[in-house]
Amino acid sequence: MKNALTVDLEDWYHICDAGEYSEPARWNNYESRIIRNTEKILRLLKTHNAKATFFVLGYIAAKEPRLISDVKAEGHEIATHGFCHRRVFELTEREFEHDVSESIDVISSITNEPVLGFRAPEWSIRKETPWALSTLRKLGIVYDSSMVPLTGMGDRSFPVYPYKFNTPYGDIWEFPLTTTRLFWENLPFSGGLPLRIAPYFYVVSKIKRMNRQGHQAMVYIHPWEFDGEQPKIDLPLSRRFMHYFNIKAAPGKIEGLLRHFKFAPVGSVLGLS
Repeated sequence: MKNALTVDLEDWYHICDAGEYSEPARWNNYESRIIRNTEKILRLLKTHNAKATFFVLGYIAAKEPRLISDVKAEGHEIATHGFCHRRVFELTEREFEHDVSESIDVISSITNEPVLGFRAPEWSIRKETPWALSTLRKLGIVYDSSMVPLTGMGDRSFPVYPYKFNTPYGDIWEFPLTTTRLFWENLPFSGGLPLRIAPYFYVVSKIKRMNRQGHQAMVYIHPWEFDGEQPKIDLPLSRRFMHYFNIKAAPGKIEGLLRHFKFAPVGSVLGLS
C-alpha cells in the first residue's frame, strides 16, 4: 500500500501568528533558505524513488519559479498552500478566495497544469469556516488536506480518513491529518512536532497498523525542518516549542520512513491522477 507524502513548501519565517514575521510586506527583508532546504528533500526523495505532493506557497512560487519547475521536473505533484500563509479562520470568505486564486494563478503559470490540491496553513479549516470547501471547489480544487479531527485545533467530528464532501460546485475529497485514537481523543504522529517527539518505532507501528486495516497514512514535512542552522525567531514559549523542538530528528525519521514504506502524491493515493 502506498501512503501519501507531502511537503509544505514554505521558508523558515513563514510562521502564523509570529508578529512582524507574519507580515508579507516584510518577507523580502529576510534571508531566503528555501532553495537549499528543498534541494535536500529532493535528493532524499530521489534516493528512495519516492514521489510527493508539494503544497507550494504562492509567495514562494512567485519568488522562485525555477524551484517549482525543478520540483515538477522530478515528477512530484504541485498543489497550493495559499499565497500569504494566512490561516483560513483569520480570513473572510472573499479574502480566502482571493488568496487561493492568486496562488493558483502563479503556480499554474509555472507548471502549465491545473492546480488540484490545497492545504491551509496550520490545518486551519474549522467549523466556523463552512464556506471553505465550496470556495476551493469553485476554484477548481478537487482535494483538500486541511482538516484535523482533534479537539481545539480542528474538530473531533471531522473525518479521520479520506472522505468525499458534496459542495454546490461538485464533490471535493478531504485527506485529513493522520491521527491515532488515544482514549477519547485523536492524536497526530506523522509529521511536524508530533513526528519529531514520537519514538520512531511507534510511528512505524501505527502506520503499519493503519495499512493492515486498509487505510493510507499521510506524512508531512517542511523544508525548514531540514535546516538546523536557520535563524531563530523569538516566539512565545508554546510556539517556540512547536516550531523548533527536536528539529534535528526530522531528517533521520523521514529517511527511515522512506525505507520502511512506499509513498506517492496525494492525488495518486486518492486515485485522482
